[in-house]
Amino acid sequence: MTSSFGDPLSPSQMEACAVLAMRMMLEDLATETGRAFDELLVAFASSNAYSMLFDFETRLWAEGPDYLRGVWEREIERNP
Repeated sequence: MTSSFGDPLSPSQMEACAVLAMRMMLEDLATETGRAFDELLVAFASSNAYSMLFDFETRLWAEGPDYLRGVWEREIERNP
């Protein structure tokens, strides 16, 4: 991945983006549903969406929390 300035992003920068997107998504979901953040984190950490988020080649880390939530919710719908 290259930033808009032409400098490649380091793995630690991609990880920071992934963690931020995950945290924002889970905080929003916890607020909207009343479920505990920790409960949601454990559930998310066992999902394929989580694996995809930290597989930097998928670029899911670059999409943002709303997109990430959609990916996870579609996974849950397919595998209730």
